[in-house]
Amino acid sequence: MSKAVKPDAERPYFDAPAGIPAGSDHQIPHSHRFRHNDLDVIVHLTGYEYESLGQTLWAFGIELVRDRQIVQPVRVYRERHYGQFEEALAEGIEQGRQQAETFDR
Repeated sequence: MSKAVKPDAERPYFDAPAGIPAGSDHQIPHSHRFRHNDLDVIVHLTGYEYESLGQTLWAFGIELVRDRQIVQPVRVYRERHYGQFEEALAEGIEQGRQQAETFDR
């Protein structure tokens, strides 16, 4: 296990998953942390802004941390992307809870 490293708030935490079109004008990183089943669950979100399309597409990944040690490196959900930040965050929180509940201690 490696030590937890705080991600750079200026850079996305993961590469764009499939389904996110190339040519994004800006990437908007954001992280949300909560506790569940004695684990810190970190939902890493990245918004891919397209000025030409007038929209931002959101993707997320889940990381699990215990006692400041990464026990599950970020897993990016590549199945789909989201048109709204709130929708991506809600799905990320739900997926994070499920991962924390099934994590092999």
